[in-house]
Amino acid sequence: MIGLGTNGPFTPEQLDQMMKIIGPERNVFWVNVRVPTRAWQNDVNGLLKASAGKYKNLTIIDWYGYSNPHNDWFYDDLVHPNPTGNPYYGTYIAKAILAKAK
Repeated sequence: MIGLGTNGPFTPEQLDQMMKIIGPERNVFWVNVRVPTRAWQNDVNGLLKASAGKYKNLTIIDWYGYSNPHNDWFYDDLVHPNPTGNPYYGTYIAKAILAKAK
């Protein structure tokens, strides 16, 4: 599981390099980002979505879509899950990975 992009954007070339290092034989689960106070949020999520079509072994876990309506799950920075949001984060990711494993 990869969770990058919350602290800043990355380039398509950097994503390609990571996927090349990981290799096509492994399933890659990448959690998209929820960073409503930063301009790069949509760029990161858009790049991830586009890359899922490029790499058959890449699954995007849509944390943004799942969590976005729930500001109460986050500390005041609206990025880091608080004690209320932590169980949702962990459970959502685990379910996404287990669903792909079936």
